[in-house]
Amino acid sequence: MSVYSTGSIYKTESGIPYLYVDYTGITVTSPELQSEDFEEGDRLFASVSVDFDNQGTQIANYIYNAAISGIHQFDCKDYTFDDTMTQYQSDTIPTLYAIEPFINYRRDDTILTLAYLHETEGSTPSSLKLVQPKQFDATSKTDTLYLVYDKGEEKESKSSDYISFKLPQYPVDTDIKVVIRYHSTLSNFTQVGKDKTSDYFSFTYNRPTTSN
Repeated sequence: MSVYSTGSIYKTESGIPYLYVDYTGITVTSPELQSEDFEEGDRLFASVSVDFDNQGTQIANYIYNAAISGIHQFDCKDYTFDDTMTQYQSDTIPTLYAIEPFINYRRDDTILTLAYLHETEGSTPSSLKLVQPKQFDATSKTDTLYLVYDKGEEKESKSSDYISFKLPQYPVDTDIKVVIRYHSTLSNFTQVGKDKTSDYFSFTYNRPTTSN
């Protein structure tokens, strides 16, 4: 099996790092991965190749030995609660691209991952954050979050990256509808809406009691 994918870092009880590969349901490790100073919860983008027939000695029976290369670490940020943001305001993201935003369930949280194009950093770097402007309404089981982009010191060149955000701790085993508002010049999302305030996309998910 060979994939080029995102994933999350975990560690064994003895501290050996391994990678849970998004969407595949498998966990892998390698000398290259173990030589890096990753923390549990770090998010990576890497090329992963697994030969299931030639595993040799494994660090655990559920963690496969793999060739892992082209490792790129990207941000996994907490969401921000800000009830002073009564109206959505944001600079315009150059592009939200490459993939639909997707959800992963980790052991203690749920994360939203997307790819975007942003201005390169100047003396004031650009930033992207996910804001919850009011407390979750457990009655409606719907929450609206804001992608807030600050272009910082804008330059001619741009850079692309993945970014992950930890979502609020919604109730488990419950269908939750999350609406994300954003401003972008371009987007290849297929299921989107638009109103006077912003563009938006939404998804419904159900976080299981027990996650990877």
